[in-house]
Formats: sequence, C-alpha cells, structure tokens
Amino acid sequence: MYTKWKGFIMVLTVGTVAAELPKPFQCVSQLDINSTEAALKSALFCGTSYNPRYRPVKYQQDRLAMYIGAEVINVERVRTDDAKLEVTLELLMQWYDAFLHWNKRSSHNIETINVSEHDLWTPTFAAKSFQKSPRIQSTLTCSRIKCHLSYDGEVIYTVLCTFMVDCYAEARYWAFDTKLCTLRIYSAEYDTNQLSLFHFQRRLSYPSYPLLPYKITSFQMATVNSTMSPEFRMDIVIERLIGSHLVVFLMLIVVLSLLNLVIPWLRVDSTARTVTIILTTVLQTLFLVLLYWYGVVKMKPVISLAHLLLGTFLFGVLVLAWTYYVRAQIDGSHGPQQGLGQFVSVLRKNRPLGAFLAIGYLNESSKGELSSDWEDGHHEPTHAPAHGREDDSDGPTADGEDCYVEWSEIVQPCDRILFCAMLTAYFILYGVYAF
Repeated sequence: MYTKWKGFIMVLTVGTVAAELPKPFQCVSQLDINSTEAALKSALFCGTSYNPRYRPVKYQQDRLAMYIGAEVINVERVRTDDAKLEVTLELLMQWYDAFLHWNKRSSHNIETINVSEHDLWTPTFAAKSFQKSPRIQSTLTCSRIKCHLSYDGEVIYTVLCTFMVDCYAEARYWAFDTKLCTLRIYSAEYDTNQLSLFHFQRRLSYPSYPLLPYKITSFQMATVNSTMSPEFRMDIVIERLIGSHLVVFLMLIVVLSLLNLVIPWLRVDSTARTVTIILTTVLQTLFLVLLYWYGVVKMKPVISLAHLLLGTFLFGVLVLAWTYYVRAQIDGSHGPQQGLGQFVSVLRKNRPLGAFLAIGYLNESSKGELSSDWEDGHHEPTHAPAHGREDDSDGPTADGEDCYVEWSEIVQPCDRILFCAMLTAYFILYGVYAF
C-alpha cells in the first residue's frame, strides 16, 4: 500500500512540475512581445544565428568545460534480482554558453531566466553499470528537466534520472548486506578534446536519512578525462538495514544459551529443572525453525545465526538426555558405573576443583542435599553391600579396590562438569561466529 501511494505521489509531483516547466520559445514579431523577458529571449534565440545542436564554443577546436555532480534521491531494490538496484539521482551540470549572454543593465537588471532545454545546447549522456552489464541507459529518459540561464552565459541544468545499477556484495560486511554499486555516466557523442568533466563540489552529497530498506554509507564520485569519452563515475556503498534485526536475533540466542547454562544448577529431581528444560527446548525449537525460514526466504545472513542456535540447542538436548537418564537410574535403583565413580573421585582429590564440584544447587533448600559429604571433601566410599551382596563376601574392599557409589554422590559434580563443558563450547561457538 505504501509503495502504491509513493508511486502516486511521485507521478503527481512529476506531473505538477512538468506543467510548470517552460515551453520552447516561439519566435514572434516584435508587436506580439509583451514582456521584457520575452524580448530578451527573442533577442537571444531569434535575433542571432544560435543553433542548439552545436557545442556553445566560439571555435570548434575549443574544449567545453562542464561541471557535474549528483545527489541521491532514492534507492530501491529490483525485486527480480538481488544484485541490481534502481538509483534515482538528481544530476546537476554547469557550463558557460559562449553565445547566450546579455547586458543586464539594458534588460531591466534581469540576471537569470528560465528556458527550455530545447532552446539551447544541452548534453546527452549514456549510463552503464561498471560491472559487466550489456544494458546502456540514456539521460534522454530523464524527467523534471530545468534550465537556468544567467546574463554571463552560465547554464545550470538539472535532471532527475533513474538508473539500473549492478551491485556486488562486500564479503567483509556480509552481516549488514553491504553492496557496492558503480555507475558510469559518459558522453557517447563527444571525446575528451571536445568536452571535459569536472566535479561540481556543491552537489557531492547524499541524504543522511535512511532510504528504506537501504542506508547509503559512502558516496564517491570521480571524473575521468583520460579515456576516449569523458566519464563521470559514482561508487555508491549501500547497507541494508538488517543490523538491528541481527542484534535482536543474537540477543535471543544469548538468552536461550543462558537458560541452558542455568539448568545444571537446578536439582536433577526438582520441578524447576523440569519446567526450565521443557520451556527452553520448546522455545529453541520454534526459534530455530523461524530463523532457518527467515534466512532462506528473506535474509540470508540470518542462516549463520540459525547455525549458531542449532549448536546451542544440541547442548540443551544433551542436558535433557542427561537429566532423564539420571532420573531413570535413580527411580530404578540402579547405581552408577564404577568408571564414572572413579573419575569423580580422581577429580575430587584436587582441592580447588573439588571445592568447585562441591558447590550446591540454586534450589538446594527446596529438598534435602543429594550428598552432604561433598562439602568436606573427605567422604569415605561405602563398600558394596547392595544388590544381594553380603559384607563378608569375597568382593573387593576399600583398600584400592572397587567400591559402591550412590547416584546422590555423582549427580552434583557431574552437573558442574557439564556446566563447564557447555560454557567452553558456547565460547567457542560465539567466537567462531564473531570472527
């Protein structure tokens, strides 16, 4: 709807301006001239042998110096091709006509008059993208043409043109969908011995406000007179406004990652851990589907964020599997494997590491401690009397032999180890994404 209204307003504006543009001057008799400006135009265009088809120089071997500049009015993406943009420019040219000048004192101090582009010589340029594009555009299709003629022969010529520009993406700034668009405007009619182009410094500008959905971050111009045809080149760097989107997506991924890191700090047999796991899993699944869809359909840089979320989601699934495995083992009265118990015992012998593994849960007060003996770090393992074995059996003893360990003694340190592994993996994932 916005596009339709914008197009309607542009057409209405162009129509209004076109209605106000001066028409080609018609030579009439002196009796029909009713104003000083009309008398001045008649003296310039009818009383002389002025021909608008020839360059306005006294001698044909003279070179005409022209100043040229541009201002970006609008930038729009071509829907059928992501690598092309429609750039609307207001081109401004200035030169001196050697034949069109007058004495302002004898003309009632008239310094400037508006004339039609058909009454005096005006340049015609061709436009082509600097990339490999066979399409050649012309300034003949431009609109809103204005010509101002001063008493000293200065001509100010402005036109509004829309060009199709080929762009290529800058890989260094992929996250912001940065495109470099180069436009080459050149004269196909004159060579550098007949026409020289120079910067018109007052028009080397572009709007500071965003031209949705793009923002112009750089606008450079250069005139080239060393080739056969004088050229005016423009390098426009355009950045699609997706940085804010990526930041929002990234912040949500960070929040979900923090939720995954909180889970190992909740008791394995608590309702809080169950609710957190279910909530985090559902949110990550929905967000993962959304990011992949959004990246494929609308914004390709989002796919990298989707890969990052997938990596964090897999560690969340690991926490879920560990939680329900431990619960199943506890409910079935199955003890942990001896290798796991021995591994935890080895880690406990290191006093700083043992102190970290002995840190309790955030919701420890809700239920009794899983293992109160971890705080002092000197728990003596219980000999294996369970599962039908007698105390005087020939089984191993505590003197360097296998011993029986309860799940209550294993879960808390394993959760701390799992937290450290997840934190390290998250740092690696975010580091790879950032660099």
